[in-house]
Amino acid sequence: MFVINLILTENTDEKTAAEHLAAHRAWFSSHVEKGDFVLVGPRRDRERAGIIISRVTSREALDEILSEDVYFPSGAAYEVMEFTAVQGIPAVAGLLER
Repeated sequence: MFVINLILTENTDEKTAAEHLAAHRAWFSSHVEKGDFVLVGPRRDRERAGIIISRVTSREALDEILSEDVYFPSGAAYEVMEFTAVQGIPAVAGLLER
């Protein structure tokens, strides 16, 4: 699994910013529907930042998905951390690696 800390860095006019944000949210929704992203949401401690929990099978697959984001490559910073989920509540049991 991967945790992605995403911080928007793009500075643009309001109209373009709104268009990009709409495309960004559609990108999220598409990958949630496909099962690539397990959880997505904004950070409470920082504006224009969010967290993605992804269960894609490889870093290469994740990099391909990230490259589809409207903000990629220069409108956002993507900090990717890989981890192995070994414990969790029953609702996420299917995500655990044993």
